Amino acid sequence: MKNPFIVFEGIDGSGKSTQCDMLYRYIADKGIGVKKLAEPTSGRWGTELRAMLKSSAPPPVELQIDMFIKDRIDDCEKNIIPCIESGTTVVMDRYFYSNAAYQGFSGITPAEIIDRNIREGFPLPHRVYFIDIPAETAMERILKRSGSGNTELFEKREFLETVRSNFLSIADERFLIVNGEGDVESIFKKIRDDYERICG
Repeated sequence: MKNPFIVFEGIDGSGKSTQCDMLYRYIADKGIGVKKLAEPTSGRWGTELRAMLKSSAPPPVELQIDMFIKDRIDDCEKNIIPCIESGTTVVMDRYFYSNAAYQGFSGITPAEIIDRNIREGFPLPHRVYFIDIPAETAMERILKRSGSGNTELFEKREFLETVRSNFLSIADERFLIVNGEGDVESIFKKIRDDYERICG
C-alpha cells in the first residue's frame, strides 16, 4: 500500500498527537507526499465544536454528533478525499472513532455512531493507531500539563474510563493497539515498524 490513510486515536493525555506528529515528520522526511489533518477542524463547525466542548455545561449528545458529522463532511470534501484521490498519504489526529468513543453514551452506543458515519460515506482508514493508556495515567498527565481545576469537559477520570472502554469496544481489524505508557521513542518504533510493513 503506497499511500495509506492513517488515523491516530486515544483518550486525552494518551500522547497520540505526539505520535501523529512523529509519523507525519517521518513520512515527510522520506520524500513522500503527506498531509496532516485533525478533528475537530479549524473550519466553521469545528471551531464551534471546540468552543462548546470547553464550556462548563455539555451540549446535548445528539447535537455534538450532528456537529461532528457536519465538520467531517467539510473535512472530507476539502481535505481527506482530495488527498486520497491524488495519492497523498493522510495522517490524521482523531476521526469518527473519537466521535463514537466520546459521544457513545446517554442511550447512543459507540457502534451506532460508527454506523451513522459509515452511512455518510466517509472514507475508512487503512490503519488506526490507538494509543492506549489507563484513565488514571491520563489524568496524571493532564493535571501536570494544565494544573488542577483547569480540565476540560472530556478530561475527567470516570468519563475517560468510559471513553477508553468505548474505544476498545469498536476496535476492529484496522486497529493496532499500542501501549502508550512507555517512552515516546519506543512507542514510535512500534508505529514506524507497522507503517513500514503496511507500505512495504
